[in-house]
Amino acid sequence: MVNGPLGEDDFIEPLSILLSDHNNKSKLNAFGQVLMQQQILNQLTNRSKLYQFVNKRNLPKVSSPVIVSGLPRSGTTFLFDLLQCDTNFRSPLTWEIYEMMPIANSMPIKLLKIFKTKLKLRMIKTLIPNLMNIHPMDANLPEECQQIMSIDFKSIFWAYSANVPEYEAFLRTCDYSSAILWHSRFLQALETTHKPKNWLLKDPSHIQHIPEILKIYPDARFIFIHRDPLEVIPSISSLTTHVRAPFTKNINKVEIGQKALSFWKNAIDSFILDKSLIPKKQVIDIRFNKLIADPLKNISLIYKAFGLYLNIENQETMQQYLNKQKKISRHQYGYDEFGLEVDVVKASFKKYIDMYCLNR
Repeated sequence: MVNGPLGEDDFIEPLSILLSDHNNKSKLNAFGQVLMQQQILNQLTNRSKLYQFVNKRNLPKVSSPVIVSGLPRSGTTFLFDLLQCDTNFRSPLTWEIYEMMPIANSMPIKLLKIFKTKLKLRMIKTLIPNLMNIHPMDANLPEECQQIMSIDFKSIFWAYSANVPEYEAFLRTCDYSSAILWHSRFLQALETTHKPKNWLLKDPSHIQHIPEILKIYPDARFIFIHRDPLEVIPSISSLTTHVRAPFTKNINKVEIGQKALSFWKNAIDSFILDKSLIPKKQVIDIRFNKLIADPLKNISLIYKAFGLYLNIENQETMQQYLNKQKKISRHQYGYDEFGLEVDVVKASFKKYIDMYCLNR
């Protein structure tokens, strides 16, 4: 049971839809049912504790965020981790999100939370052996915003974990304002231990949250990475398959592929429509291939666009990070196994591909 107030009631509709899908559509196995129930209870508990935490304090406005986004599997994590080498940025770390509340206000509490997170990541690695090759995770590395917004139950996180068709349809058209509000509350809580000059955030889903983000963070700056959707859609389908496999009775790869295509086409359509809302001085576009070919050159372009200064120490740290990058096993996936057709994917994203010259 969750004790204490849960704040505004915006979460009730998405949570109700999610629970209905879990009961009627997800085909979760016994382990999956227990795990999903526990995750929902954990997030309700986090929500209650966070609500009480911020309501007891007169907290200042959150520091200006720099947001990395783009279609999933577009190099957003790579750029996110690279930018995190700059000490002027602060990102929500994996341990801060996985052990959200209470806020760690002492070193012993911090170390305990890190230890608990490492155990959780070890369990995830055991359940999903290939996940770390596809999406590397570490307790002390930054993590994306979908995990934070899941406390308002408006997050693609829940759709990655199980087949939830009605919930996924809800996410396509719902107003994310309440989720971004709770996101900002969490950042306010983290700032009670250290308030950064700039927050560094990342989430592919933010391509379809632009109006809501600007409502809560009007001074937010956006870095959009653009990669050929022909590479993206089968890759995210493969990731979803790996994540769901331990928790469901059966996996329908064709269904996963078709829903990934439909969901992210809708997200890109929203992005194309809403991007003009961002003031030009607050946005920069980066091509995936150019980022991978010369990361530091693109870092220089980002800093110049946003009027940021990269000192020698932080630049050296970034270079050291790049030097330490290990070659990981290639993420294997194919079109046929997900019922995808190259021509259909091209046609679905034609406007986006043409806009950013992503043709092969």
